Amino acid sequence: MDKKDGILLESGTNEMELLVVTVEGQLFGINVAKVKSIQKFNPAAVSPLPDYPSCIMGVLQLRETTIPLVDMAIVLSIPKVEGEDKDRNQIVIVTEFNNRVNSFRVDSVKRIYRISWTQFMPISSIIQVEGTFIIGSVSLNGDEVLVLDLEQILATLFPETIIQEVRKEIIEKAKEVDRKSIHLLFAEDSGLIRNSIIKCLKGAGFEDLTFFVDGQYAYEHIVQNRDQYMNYEKPIVLISDIEMPRMDGLALCNKVKKELNLQKIYIIMFSSLITEQMIAKCKSVGAGDWVTKPESNELITKLDTHCV
Repeated sequence: MDKKDGILLESGTNEMELLVVTVEGQLFGINVAKVKSIQKFNPAAVSPLPDYPSCIMGVLQLRETTIPLVDMAIVLSIPKVEGEDKDRNQIVIVTEFNNRVNSFRVDSVKRIYRISWTQFMPISSIIQVEGTFIIGSVSLNGDEVLVLDLEQILATLFPETIIQEVRKEIIEKAKEVDRKSIHLLFAEDSGLIRNSIIKCLKGAGFEDLTFFVDGQYAYEHIVQNRDQYMNYEKPIVLISDIEMPRMDGLALCNKVKKELNLQKIYIIMFSSLITEQMIAKCKSVGAGDWVTKPESNELITKLDTHCV
């Protein structure tokens, strides 16, 4: 089953569509915006990869493209329940984000739910743990569904997907551009990506930086400083992820531009979900630009155009 172009929701509603799947009897959620297609698992179509972690089952062909297949049960360290026909009935979720196509084996697909990010309980509010593959949880029809952090999973398996190393010429351009002259706000819920980007930005010479763990915290900060930001001397740029608990990036952008009328703040969406369809949504809520993760060099290049 291929995802149709129109499946994503309207812009700025702070809602998401969650695909609920089962892995060894447990319920997990995947953001539909990252799902490219859903297919039956065919063991014969998988080519094993020697010397790779056991969670990488191998590669399979998808429309003349070779993509890795990840066993979600092994990644999540869930003991497997063996069954005579289990492999024959399993499902492959093909995903596309961060400019990469990957696939994950699960046991079954339940259904798609339309939910608000406000229903979402971030894992950080439940337990403090680094490197978890769970973003948080949401209660659906009496069942607790753990929402998967696919970016964190791939970053663990393929470290090059975390963030680009800033090129030498990009760092040296700081001699020509006053990167201290710009006030940066940065909203990103993934601690791994947030810390990586902060390190990249500071290493490139951006010093005036305030970061937030989700869109709601960023919005509250902007509300509190609205009068100051209306007449701020420095250029202000808000860098925002799209997929965030409590308030996503599209809703944040919509509120800043239309509710607070802060045209002074230039917004760049920095997300793994950037597609032609998502670009249209970014434009509709007032974002000025967008960059696909993990393109940190492109992000810095775009920021330079706002430095004085």
